[in-house]
Amino acid sequence: MTEDKIKDDFFDACDMTADLLIEFDRLGLERGPALGGALTQILSYLMAVSPDKTSAMTMLSSCLSNAAINHDERQQTHESNELLH
Repeated sequence: MTEDKIKDDFFDACDMTADLLIEFDRLGLERGPALGGALTQILSYLMAVSPDKTSAMTMLSSCLSNAAINHDERQQTHESNELLH
């Protein structure tokens, strides 16, 4: 698998997941239970397809780190206006 394919798959999955979360809202699903159900499915799948628990926890740790960085960057604002990064 090439690095370009890996990046494309990563960002395609991010986009599809964002679309799914928008669909949850459109359907009127409560965010807590909907997110809980989605995360349970994703984590169950991660555990099922990982070669071992260490690999699964390494990927989960990486994803949590990416999410924290993404969240922090979105919280920063430009000094000249109120637009989010």
